[in-house]
Amino acid sequence: MRKNQVDIITMGCSKNLVDSELLMRQFEANGYHCTHDSKLPQGEIAVINTCGFIESAKEESINTILAFAKAKEEGRLKRLYVMGCLSQRYQKELEKEIPQVDKFYGKFNYKLLLNDLGKADVAVCDGRRSLLHRDIMPI
Repeated sequence: MRKNQVDIITMGCSKNLVDSELLMRQFEANGYHCTHDSKLPQGEIAVINTCGFIESAKEESINTILAFAKAKEEGRLKRLYVMGCLSQRYQKELEKEIPQVDKFYGKFNYKLLLNDLGKADVAVCDGRRSLLHRDIMPI
């Protein structure tokens, strides 16, 4: 599990892909590292962008959420977020059935995710240059 890494998993249409790409750029601007590989998740945070239109897409989205919920239960994931059409259409049911998900977002309010998550937890530099800040007499 890599600190400050977000695994983005996109399901469904090209609009979901665009939404995921926009979210990835916002995460990276706030200090996170993002990957887009559902087969090899390594981050401490996962965001699943779901599809909720045809039955097979719904089923695939739910199975993916359940797999990541299990990873969270096993300690291989710290936080799990779900966004997109399935989340929009069935939010109340999903919240009740899959409590391992930290928060569900619809297809229009997913940008709140960045506000909810905040900036990445990174070490802050004190601004001093290490080579020039030793016990040396100033010239």
